[in-house]
Amino acid sequence: MGLPIRSCIACRKRENQIDLLRVVRSGGRVLPDPTKQMNGRGAWLHPHCVEMAINRRAFERALKSEEILDISEVLKFVEGSSN
Repeated sequence: MGLPIRSCIACRKRENQIDLLRVVRSGGRVLPDPTKQMNGRGAWLHPHCVEMAINRRAFERALKSEEILDISEVLKFVEGSSN
């Protein structure tokens, strides 16, 4: 049996889940879940697709939020992991 396949919420491309970052909604914030074990509603995206996800309001749609979510923790995580 192969690795689980997930879709990026921004570009919609399907990938092995190890190639995607899982994010979780916690209240009005979106948190990175690099261990893929946090409780809560989650979504998957390529780290390089964060800006596209912001522009398309993909976080709110995928995480079923009617309010604008704070994604600052995800941005810090992605910027830190690219260095």
